[in-house]
Amino acid sequence: MTLFAEGQDKQALENVDIRPLFGDEEEAAVLELLRAGTISQLSTETVARFEQEFADYIGVSHAVAVHSGTAAVHTALIAAGVTAGQEVIVPAFTFIGTVGPVLHQHAVPVFADIDPASFCLDPDSVEQRITPNTKAILAVDLFGQAADWEPLQHLAAKHGLALVDDACQSHGATYQGKKLGSIAPLTAFSFQESKNMTTGEGGMVTTYDPDLAAICRQVRQQGEQTWGHIARVGYNYRMTALQAAIGRAQLQKLEQFNARRAAIAAAYREGLGSLPLVLPAPMSYGQHVYHVYSFLLPAALAPRRQEVAEALREQGVPIGIAYPKPLYHSPVFQHLDVEPCPKSEDIASRVLTLPTAPSLGVETAKAIAAVTAQVITGFVA
Repeated sequence: MTLFAEGQDKQALENVDIRPLFGDEEEAAVLELLRAGTISQLSTETVARFEQEFADYIGVSHAVAVHSGTAAVHTALIAAGVTAGQEVIVPAFTFIGTVGPVLHQHAVPVFADIDPASFCLDPDSVEQRITPNTKAILAVDLFGQAADWEPLQHLAAKHGLALVDDACQSHGATYQGKKLGSIAPLTAFSFQESKNMTTGEGGMVTTYDPDLAAICRQVRQQGEQTWGHIARVGYNYRMTALQAAIGRAQLQKLEQFNARRAAIAAAYREGLGSLPLVLPAPMSYGQHVYHVYSFLLPAALAPRRQEVAEALREQGVPIGIAYPKPLYHSPVFQHLDVEPCPKSEDIASRVLTLPTAPSLGVETAKAIAAVTAQVITGFVA
């Protein structure tokens, strides 16, 4: 049985393309380095130029390039002074790349609940988790939506806590008119290939504090302060010049990419708006950049979520589930005494995720929305 209406372009869903968009600019930049034989960070100024251009775009004085978003979060936590045994408050509903670096520091992740409107940390839940052993709040701007930073800043100041932003999914998003990356003292970005701009893999830490920037650069370069003088435990977190060359070209296209993602999100919203779903929308305090389009099924359909997803895939819809469970259900966290996060539990049980990659195209997004609406209507009826 097919769900495609007469005249609908089934071909659109048989050839869904969610790869990153590259053009002549990226190709030329990479070829220039290959031909010169200067492909590492240490043999060319390409990484330094990317750092300066990214800092300028964000509106901060410092950006430190690393080889992944996870490395960026880890580097930021080290610069924030997080050490073994200290507690770091994190959202229960996020990707492991947020919380893994807390474990890398032998610190203790404390899971807080989220605001169901934004999918980001709930400041009230954060405040309930603060103890004398809390060192930092690590908030995530999830799916392209900024967290509500003003109350988080207030809590950090009130309790003397470090504040770290995981903006790995939110390049170009804003909070109260300022770009993410300039709000918290330390912000981590990812350039993995699914992100709003990409270098294949890669990451960046931004900060307006020169002392924090200096620590990040030491951590990135084996802990080295000057040649042969090792100031701290560090890592080889360097970004290659090839990655930076791609990143410089991608940065010039980021606003265009984000506009396309917003148009794709609008197509989904129009196509799904008549159904009893909870659809993502920008919070009043900031601009959403729709890294993905995660929406919620009705509560009554939560037990059938996997069945719904499989039915969508059978019709060619590239559906995902981000994220299927709060992180604290994972075995790696079973040693922790976790306070339940009911909002995260509810959202994780009902969420489905559609792609917003600019390569998708608005017309394909409309077709995806139409078929998604038909499938879900069949379950709701």
